[in-house]
Amino acid sequence: MATANFFFHGLFPDQIEANEGTGKLISKVLFDVDFEGEFHSHLLADLWPVDDGDGIPTYEVRYDLPFHCEDFSKAVVQYYQQILGPQSLTISHSGPKGMNPRNNVIRTQWQVSLQANKK
Repeated sequence: MATANFFFHGLFPDQIEANEGTGKLISKVLFDVDFEGEFHSHLLADLWPVDDGDGIPTYEVRYDLPFHCEDFSKAVVQYYQQILGPQSLTISHSGPKGMNPRNNVIRTQWQVSLQANKK
């Protein structure tokens, strides 16, 4: 196994409409990756909460990497939770109401190295 170095750059929260007509919060994570001497830039991963009914936040992550990396989904969720989770890095100047995620870009740099292998 080789090491893939991921460089996360930003989180794009947005609102989309599901087929049923109900809104569903989806976020896009912008990242670059260096794997075996090849640099891939401006890649996106989609992340949204999945309702399991047990009260524990669960997320689905969709992405397309040019190699296999089993732990990448966990890294995306970790990045998301660092920014928007209960102990996030964001500060709300309007008090405890929190932020409105629509039409915002949250730029936070984060790097992680994960084990990966070729497809």
